[in-house]
Amino acid sequence: MINRFLNHFVGCFGFDCTTDFNNSLIHSNFLMITIPVAAFSSMIENFLGLQGLTVLAFVVLVILELITGIVASKNRGEKIVSHKFSRFGLKVFVWLALLFITNSLKLEYDGHKDLLSITTLGIFTWLHDALFVYVTMEYLISVFENINSLTKTKSKKKFIDYIIDKLKNF
Repeated sequence: MINRFLNHFVGCFGFDCTTDFNNSLIHSNFLMITIPVAAFSSMIENFLGLQGLTVLAFVVLVILELITGIVASKNRGEKIVSHKFSRFGLKVFVWLALLFITNSLKLEYDGHKDLLSITTLGIFTWLHDALFVYVTMEYLISVFENINSLTKTKSKKKFIDYIIDKLKNF
């Protein structure tokens, strides 16, 4: 009786039956993609204190810095050596480790009501956020410097120099 009522109810909205309605709610063919992506995004947010889209933008920035650096080096006639790539990987690892550490310390004091915990939470929140802004600025400046070394025209060079100066002054 309940099943008949539910079939009739969802039928009023254009579904054939409750199974048809359930299939439109949960696309089981996408679960193999959405569950791992959601789990990974949640872990990243818990570990680094950054939302998934922010991490994606940061990864794009880091990859862009790597690619523009390689192209700029080739343009200057420098050989690409493996230890420079290792240095790049080590720097990214250290930045992510520092973000993890400051986020973990921030989470330790989150939710406590005493004055010392609230103050400590504020300090680690500021440190985490300032660190992320600093790292992002470093990679942005590096990308602009790489683009600057690739541009041959004066108008682009002046514009990119202007951006680099503003970011460095910030």
